[in-house]
Amino acid sequence: MGTQIKKCTIISGAPDDDIEFLKDNIDKNSYIICADSGYKNCIKSGFNPDLIIGDFDSSERPDIDCEIITLEVEKAFTDSFHCVMEAVKRGYSEIQIFCAIGSRMDHTYSNILSLDYCLKHNVKCCIINRKNRISLIKDKGIINKEYDNFSLFAYLSDCKNVRIKGAYYTAGFYGKDSIDINQSDQFAQSNYVSEDFAEITLDSGTLLLIESND
Repeated sequence: MGTQIKKCTIISGAPDDDIEFLKDNIDKNSYIICADSGYKNCIKSGFNPDLIIGDFDSSERPDIDCEIITLEVEKAFTDSFHCVMEAVKRGYSEIQIFCAIGSRMDHTYSNILSLDYCLKHNVKCCIINRKNRISLIKDKGIINKEYDNFSLFAYLSDCKNVRIKGAYYTAGFYGKDSIDINQSDQFAQSNYVSEDFAEITLDSGTLLLIESND
């Protein structure tokens, strides 16, 4: 028998008015953790949080019948990252993070860095909204036709011998069997799945995968 997948949904506090997307895409059977004011979008979308974590400096402490962990305002990590760490601590093996791409680029980048924490703890994780899905690929990844485009970037270290199958642009576009993608490279951007799915493999490093809709 395979390992049971324990799913967790994290709803962060970035402004996101796309409540319909939340309604349609949150796994109703997952454990829902809200970061601070993220509980407002959770409730608007028709879901009840199982756990709320925050310092409540951007919203009032909610009067909701669920577990609440109150953090100090002066702390080392963001509310969202505390949610990620708590989900990993509680043994969740798959995490989807919503409302984590907003107007504060420092918070958005911090949320992206949370993906590395999950990867190091063998937890599958992605940041998702209607226009984007952000995840990491280590060794091998499959990309389905769920978004219009995808881009690959070397994440925190150079990536060696990257092979792309089932997409419009492959290493063959450069006359090679595989390509190296270094941290400053931008040439693996704006590709798309041309077959049933695309397969990405690499010998070393970690790829940041951004799937996007125009």
